[in-house]
Amino acid sequence: MGMFSLSNLKVEKKELKSELTINSNLLAINFCGEKVPLSEMRIAERYQKMIRNYDTHSFRKLMTSAEKRMKVIEPILKKYGVPSDFKYIPIIESAMSNEATSHRGAGGYWQLMPATAKSLGLTVNGTVDDRKHLVKSTHAAGKYLRDLHRQLGSWTLVAAAYNAGPQHIQNRMNSQNKDDYFKLRLNAETTKYIYKIIAVKEWFSNPERSREWGSGDVIEKMVQIREEKKLSELKSDSKQLARAATDS
Repeated sequence: MGMFSLSNLKVEKKELKSELTINSNLLAINFCGEKVPLSEMRIAERYQKMIRNYDTHSFRKLMTSAEKRMKVIEPILKKYGVPSDFKYIPIIESAMSNEATSHRGAGGYWQLMPATAKSLGLTVNGTVDDRKHLVKSTHAAGKYLRDLHRQLGSWTLVAAAYNAGPQHIQNRMNSQNKDDYFKLRLNAETTKYIYKIIAVKEWFSNPERSREWGSGDVIEKMVQIREEKKLSELKSDSKQLARAATDS
């Protein structure tokens, strides 16, 4: 595996050179092929917190029980051109339970609002609620996610819009003149949303990497690299000042 250095830093200490590095595999995390900028400290800290949040016995039980349903979800999403990473949404939205409901009225595996579900062709009334049907609701979610991507052009923004609503995200993009999820200022819940999906994805697909992130070693090393970079810059500035004083 390759190695990643935040600054390709080499700091002299007592005539010895040391180089702190972070295994590049630890930072090679993406969502739907879009790179997560984990070399930024604030992003790394949020991600580590979410990885730790899902490192529980109850979540490991959920992973086991959800596998069968996720195998049903993935080919349906594929039919609509939606990346498989979105199959983890029912995990964070409903814990893969068709009986889950929210105080706002969202329901079913994908926690669709009644009006949204109806607009996508689902039946929701006093006797029938298609949001509780895994196949039907996943077809609806696939259509919805596909349409969101056509509007927003980025899968990370699609995930944000799934949580906060497309108009809200579009308004934030317009007011802040930004189209990068990781640079947008959003409410706390939506800010956390993509980290939830990625953390769940990572625990399913790469538990070893997830455990390493959860240990704290990655963040600790990033802090050390940052401190050594500052020290190196200070030494360089001091040498330049001394050289300038000598020349004058």
